[in-house]
Amino acid sequence: MDKVELSAKEVKKIALNILVKFAEYCEKNNLTYILAGGTLLGAIRHKGFIPWDDDIDVMMPRDDFEKFNRLVKNAKLGDNIGVLQQDSSNYYYPFTKLYDDRTIAKMDDNNSVHGVWIDIFPADNIPADVSQTKKLFRKSRFWRAAIISMNTDLKNSRGYIKNIAKVALKVLSNIVGKKRVLKLATANAMTNSNENSEFIGGVLWGYGIKEKLKKEEFINTTSVIFEGHEFKAPVGWDKYLTGLYGNYMELPPVDKRQTHHITAYYK
Repeated sequence: MDKVELSAKEVKKIALNILVKFAEYCEKNNLTYILAGGTLLGAIRHKGFIPWDDDIDVMMPRDDFEKFNRLVKNAKLGDNIGVLQQDSSNYYYPFTKLYDDRTIAKMDDNNSVHGVWIDIFPADNIPADVSQTKKLFRKSRFWRAAIISMNTDLKNSRGYIKNIAKVALKVLSNIVGKKRVLKLATANAMTNSNENSEFIGGVLWGYGIKEKLKKEEFINTTSVIFEGHEFKAPVGWDKYLTGLYGNYMELPPVDKRQTHHITAYYK
């Protein structure tokens, strides 16, 4: 029997269920998380998914992120929810994915195949010094490019010059070792982990320096509505969204509305 592709509505419903289970798990284990990126924008502007988008992103302070990853090795979130972590076999990202193991999903230009998912990103300390911050993010951009190249299907990738760079980084990652690349990238992101930094944000992944937020505005949370459910947002959500999108309540032109082209099926 031919597999029937899931509709965008079905994909969103599955992803939302995972988010609900994740939030309940964090509440039970006293873990801090926030809705991040387009998911937080969707909560504030649309009270749910951005209409043309279907992915879910959350972020956790590094300590909570590491604790969560330890806990879920022994205590699952629920039936049919799988976990992919940095040390999972055949998974080469420095963040965690929760996925519905009854489904198969794939994003364009990406070698990874798993179920419909949500992404959980770590937030790391960011130095107050501008020059140190720029240095940190320059290194992060290199490691991110290397990681993307490891997970990209170059046959479907566009851009001649970009492909040359991706091939070079892919060769480098194969020489160094994919898991070694992830460890080096994570070590760079955690450069300031022992410092009493005033700022925090997504260092290795996400929107880079645009996500920089004062720590008290990040770890102190408030509730927002997303698809009829309450989830956590940083108390500094307005500053966060303004840094990412500018006038975030204004809808972008149709040609600027980015989607992730997820193809998903039930097994």
